[in-house]
Amino acid sequence: MQNITADVNDTSKIEIRTSNISGKGTFARRNILCGEYITTLSGKPVNTDPDVAQICAEFGISGDDPLQIDDAVFLVLDHASKTINHSCNPNTGLRNKSDLYAIRNISIDEEITYDYSTTSGINDTWTMNCGCASEICRKIIGNVLSIPPLTISRYFKLDVLPDFIKTQLSKKAGMSR
Repeated sequence: MQNITADVNDTSKIEIRTSNISGKGTFARRNILCGEYITTLSGKPVNTDPDVAQICAEFGISGDDPLQIDDAVFLVLDHASKTINHSCNPNTGLRNKSDLYAIRNISIDEEITYDYSTTSGINDTWTMNCGCASEICRKIIGNVLSIPPLTISRYFKLDVLPDFIKTQLSKKAGMSR
């Protein structure tokens, strides 16, 4: 399986610096418009069980670092991609496998965030304590099914759910009819 790579030389939109959310974060270097492509999260794809514990142990990383991009495929994210923090009230979301798009206008110096739960499949048992401090913070985040129904509906309308998540949710909805 080939690595997924982004144009890491394009630093016109974003830069990494200290975050109030967690460790390092990614920040807007200029104003970014709603709907604008920002970057592609990149790294080494790894086939595994839907549970990320195997990847974390193998690569010595924390449970929030690998990015699920298909039912049993995760990206062990590169350094730059790992610095994009979670928020329960994000300003970006993922399309396709790992393309990051603005879901509202983002001001210069604003931290770039996305909802990690949007990339965690329905069978994933991962959870994480949330420190985003947004007014709608869920405190503990988990797989895509842990996202409140109104929020998941909003993500569908904004087209910021990875393809495999849309497929999983569609199949689940079909089974519950």
